[in-house]
Amino acid sequence: MNPLATIRACTFLKEIFVFMARVCEVCGRGPRFGHRISHAHNVSKRRWNLNLHTVRAMVKGATRRLRVCTSCIRSGKIQKAA
Repeated sequence: MNPLATIRACTFLKEIFVFMARVCEVCGRGPRFGHRISHAHNVSKRRWNLNLHTVRAMVKGATRRLRVCTSCIRSGKIQKAA
C-alpha cells in the first residue's frame, strides 16, 4: 500500500470525531493511572476516571449528545441545548 495513502487515511480518521470511552469530548482528558498502596505498602495498579456526563449541547448550530467532564461544564466550555 502507498505510504502517502496511509497518511491521508490516518489524517482523515483524526478529522472524524472518534473518541475512546471515558474521554471528555471537549478537552480530551482521559483517565489517569497510578498505584494503590496499602498500609503494608503493597502496590497494585489503579486508575482515576473522569466525572463524565452525557449532555445535550449546541455544536455548530446543531444539537448533539456529548460526553463531557464536569470541569468543562462548570467552566462554560459548552453551551447546553434548550
